[in-house]
Amino acid sequence: MTVSRLLLILAPQNTAMGHLDELESAARALEEVLQQDNLGQCSPALAGQGAVLYGPDATQARIEAAVRAAARQAGEAGATLVLAFLGHGMAASGHAELYLMCADAEPDVVSTAVNVGQMIVQAAEQPGVDGVIALVDTCHAAGAVPDVKALMAGMRGGRTRASLLMASRAGQEAHDLAFSRRLAELLRQGIPGGGRHAGVSELREMLRQTVFGQDIISLEHDGDHFAVGGLWLSHNARHAGADHSGPGPLGTEDLKAALDAAGPAVAWPQPWSSHELDRVRREIQTIKETGTGIGPAALLHRALHAVDGLRVCLATQSFLTSWIGGKLTTQRLRKALPPLPADVYALMPDTTGTALLTDLLELLVLRAPRVGESRTELLTRFVVTLGTDAGMDLSGPEITAWADACGARIELNDAQEDLFRAQAARRLRLVVSLHATVADDWPESLDLWLLDSGKVCERAVLASTPTQAAVEAKLAEAVAWARKHARIRRSELRHVDVAVPTSLLLRWKPEETDFGVRLGVNHDVVVRWSMRLNPPAHLWWINDHARAGLEQMNTCAAKAPVDWLAEHDAGQPQDLGEQLRAGRYTRAVAFAHRPAHLKQLMELLLAYVPVVLWPDTNEGFSSAEQALLDMLWDRLPAELAEAYRRRWQGGSAAPSDRLADLRSVWHDLEWLDFCNWFDSHDAVHGSM
Repeated sequence: MTVSRLLLILAPQNTAMGHLDELESAARALEEVLQQDNLGQCSPALAGQGAVLYGPDATQARIEAAVRAAARQAGEAGATLVLAFLGHGMAASGHAELYLMCADAEPDVVSTAVNVGQMIVQAAEQPGVDGVIALVDTCHAAGAVPDVKALMAGMRGGRTRASLLMASRAGQEAHDLAFSRRLAELLRQGIPGGGRHAGVSELREMLRQTVFGQDIISLEHDGDHFAVGGLWLSHNARHAGADHSGPGPLGTEDLKAALDAAGPAVAWPQPWSSHELDRVRREIQTIKETGTGIGPAALLHRALHAVDGLRVCLATQSFLTSWIGGKLTTQRLRKALPPLPADVYALMPDTTGTALLTDLLELLVLRAPRVGESRTELLTRFVVTLGTDAGMDLSGPEITAWADACGARIELNDAQEDLFRAQAARRLRLVVSLHATVADDWPESLDLWLLDSGKVCERAVLASTPTQAAVEAKLAEAVAWARKHARIRRSELRHVDVAVPTSLLLRWKPEETDFGVRLGVNHDVVVRWSMRLNPPAHLWWINDHARAGLEQMNTCAAKAPVDWLAEHDAGQPQDLGEQLRAGRYTRAVAFAHRPAHLKQLMELLLAYVPVVLWPDTNEGFSSAEQALLDMLWDRLPAELAEAYRRRWQGGSAAPSDRLADLRSVWHDLEWLDFCNWFDSHDAVHGSM
């Protein structure tokens, strides 16, 4: 069953009992718990459409029109429609049909009341509706059972589904809205030992144990052979695999501090739900206003802030689980994390899956923000990046509804603008190759390619004198050439790939090329191995081997996909060569210390592994510093370029600045795709 749904509460005036306030209260409680359960899971067309009609507004015409409108909306979204009828029910003498007394109904005149069964049939017959769940809390409630023949032989050819949960038999009274109140409590608390979802039959059995003096009746009709899953009313809060069983470590810490400040009067939220967090907030607010807390007002203010943050985390987790669903992966979650202060990076969890999502949301909302920054700024960037990576529509109403619920509409607009600018900056890529070396020295020419969205659009060759100074001058000329074409294409050039032969890798830093300003100041420079552009015949396999290694790296969950080589490992080139040929090292390889014979080892490694990292100095990387890659891996190699810039500009003395002491040769799938272009017809014939 689709989790998109519309909740429509119809609570007409109970003229017989005159308890309009109680009627509205019960209806609101039922609406609240169902809306909270499905927070972030409603179809955008239906989000916020749950309605409570009562009092003078609940006329016969308005009720019937509201049900039809709700059915149309549910049909357009392929949603399950949930209807709740609360109030005074009437049954004509000698007939079992239930009529709901509305604001303008006349006593004993059924033509002025709402025929509940007919309304259910009409809603179930609406094209596109996934099913109808009806909750009926009136006297004679079982009279709401629709004409099953109409459901089985209507306009949809019997492909209809309807589940009813009713508070009384057709000839029985219902008292004090006990059915609705107990149902709301049951949905909040969950069903012990139940499944993931709470359906009509499970709820019926639980209600029969606690609602006395009236018989709880249910009916379930399923005529849709192609439906996926049965109809269910809510998630079961007590299911062992429930989506939100509780906060993560950071949330637990903050919530415990909040409750300690409030005192024993405020109980821990159980089950873990937005409704329970709202209850905790109300109680803390009351304690703050009355001055009855055991902590100072400042702590109570902080407590409210923590609860609000957890509420945003829970709403966002529900939204992402529904919006992105099966496309959410551990790798994608880590990759979407925005830049964070170094001390916050130190809190990065090593969890995976759903636990990681919980931990990252709490990290972004509860720890990452700083004074003067929006609480939801980093969170919104995270959501936008996730959505982009998963191919979701960022202009759709789903994400807008989430932003409104979290008070992050402007942050969403800002994040989308930043994303569009970043995408524009990544559109063009300059590739400069120095493969035309002479006797392991500097090349006599530089080959240039300008890529637009991964496609080669311009090519050039610059002749050069084989010296470092001449090559760097030509590299500056290459950048000027690419920027001219970027202006013609109304774009900017940010990314520069420099393909370098093995002989130059260890003695040249292309990002430090100085043409009045260092190349790496305004450009992200990534060093590649030039041999991959057009491998010799005996190395035909190296790019396919690297692609397999990258795919394996993408399955790495908590830690960086790096094999660190100790001094002993690096000191045995022959053994390392044997292990490489046997497939021992296929992921990234990093040296904890700079080996004395690094050039020989590089010649071995570059053909086998997609990424190689080594210290730029004789100072090695301790195990604690190696953990930097675990925290920052998904931001590499761009973060390396940032670290170099920070070092040039004075640095910040943050632990992450140690990245500036790492050098790399980096190959990713985008680079391998470019290498494959050389085997294409366009490359052979010079087409663009």
